Amino acid sequence: MQMIENDYAFLRASVSQLEDYLLSDVLYYPVTADGGRQIRGDTTRLTLGNLLLSVRRLEADALPEDIRNKADEAIGQVNHIRNRWQSNWKRKAGLEIPNRLRLWKNYLDDWRENSPSAAGEYRYNVRLRVILELLFSESDELFVQEHELLRSLDSRLKAKGTAGQFIWDSRYQNVFPTDRYWFLYLKV
Repeated sequence: MQMIENDYAFLRASVSQLEDYLLSDVLYYPVTADGGRQIRGDTTRLTLGNLLLSVRRLEADALPEDIRNKADEAIGQVNHIRNRWQSNWKRKAGLEIPNRLRLWKNYLDDWRENSPSAAGEYRYNVRLRVILELLFSESDELFVQEHELLRSLDSRLKAKGTAGQFIWDSRYQNVFPTDRYWFLYLKV
């Protein structure tokens, strides 16, 4: 339940800052929860990737009804802003993709060099790969080199594990299907 509350707090804080973020040159935009409280969890800075990840998790069927209604309203606001500022949205996604790809590559490189300790951090760090999947679907640029690098990294990752059970909280499984998010079903 804590992650749901964190995602919802992040979404609410992000909605109020989203237009300013899209118009800024800042990639990792600071946001705070209601009353200036620090946001907890794995999404503490506004980026499109963090926002898309929180939205996707909040779209899970297993949300309590009170949070579901409020989250749906906030998601509707995000979609309105996305439609209003489409070119800025796509530009931000295009700026974030190489950054997230570098972080994912660095994690996998560290895993190769310092195995098995980095393998234990996979459950958390795979969020970078999830964010990349979400970001690529937001941009209409080709990102040929980035796709090529990601395919190479995916091949490396597949060699490190076998198909297994969903590694995050099971209430999110319905919004991260195995065909597209196979890396969330990897036993390492």
